[in-house]
Amino acid sequence: MKTRLMLACLMFLLLTRCAEYTERDAVITLETGTLTHRIQAEGELFAVNSISINAPQSTRGPRFIAEVAAEYSSVAPGDLVIRFDATQLERSLRDADNALAGVLADQQFKGAQQAAELTNIGLDQRLVQQEFAFADRFSIDDVQIRSRLEILDSLQNKEFLGEKQSYLTWQEQSFASRSQGELDLLRLQKGQQQGLLEQAQSGLAALEIRAPHTGILLYEANWRGEKPEVGRMVFPGERLGSIPDLSLQHLRLQIIEQEAVGLAAEQQVRFVLTSRPEQVLEGKILSVGQVAQSRERRDPRRYIEVVVEPAAQHSFFLPGAKARAEIFANTLEQVLTVPLQAVFSDDSGQYVWKKYGLGFQRQPITLGAKSLTHAEITSGAEAGDTIALLDPEA
Repeated sequence: MKTRLMLACLMFLLLTRCAEYTERDAVITLETGTLTHRIQAEGELFAVNSISINAPQSTRGPRFIAEVAAEYSSVAPGDLVIRFDATQLERSLRDADNALAGVLADQQFKGAQQAAELTNIGLDQRLVQQEFAFADRFSIDDVQIRSRLEILDSLQNKEFLGEKQSYLTWQEQSFASRSQGELDLLRLQKGQQQGLLEQAQSGLAALEIRAPHTGILLYEANWRGEKPEVGRMVFPGERLGSIPDLSLQHLRLQIIEQEAVGLAAEQQVRFVLTSRPEQVLEGKILSVGQVAQSRERRDPRRYIEVVVEPAAQHSFFLPGAKARAEIFANTLEQVLTVPLQAVFSDDSGQYVWKKYGLGFQRQPITLGAKSLTHAEITSGAEAGDTIALLDPEA
């Protein structure tokens, strides 16, 4: 009897605690209403049309900035943006010009030397031919007229002339091959110096960078955080900045991948610039990035890039201006909604704790569209049901 009494008291206490639970604001009554999926994001304005400013690639080695226009200044077509120092290029031009003159002098000297040597070989060949013809013409083999020693000496002289003629022929061929190699080397050196000369001349012609159109001047920092300034060294092809066209600007937003659910083109966007927080602007989504990317090396989160077209272009729009935006990703009218914190899940699926009398029971449900805070219930519950916002078993 005492045991039954203790059990009854225990049940009464549990029911009392359960009743106390329901009396607190830890329950909600399901109602139909509007489900609005809004996504908060941050980003900045950027110019759709922008001309990149790069250091010229027509020279070898780095350059030094001699003059630079002020950043954020307005420029018109033909205005000077950056002028580079010409000292190094003038030195390169002078060295290349001197080296080319030396190669041309060597080429002229080598040509004269080869012509003289070739003339000498030609003279020797003609002399040998004349001697050979004379020896052949006045050769007498009669032993009655000349002694045998004289006849042998005449034959040896003819043989010597023949060998000398062959040697001169070989010398002429060898000279042609050798002289051709020397001329080819000089022509190669000449072409190399001409290339350096033309490179220095084109570099001097590209000492100035001028604005191609009207816009605002923006500079980019290098990996050390340094922007273009007088005396800074830049390398060929290095990106120094840009001149954006201010007539058409869009908004680029970065949205955490987990929050970028349901984004699509043509969705409405409201945004404010941090410089003008009192003015609410409107726009629509132009494109949604397909691949999430990391924004910072130490940030594990990944972001989806969204491009927004403002409804109107304003004179106070500047590239790089920071903005806070709210995207209306989805709006559903007259749907049964539930806070996401009241939805639980296990291996069997999703469920809520539905109130029955003084207690709560699991009620399986099926969810539809979601926002960052609420979800649509498509089956398993109906309007008027009371559910717990916290797990009663916890």
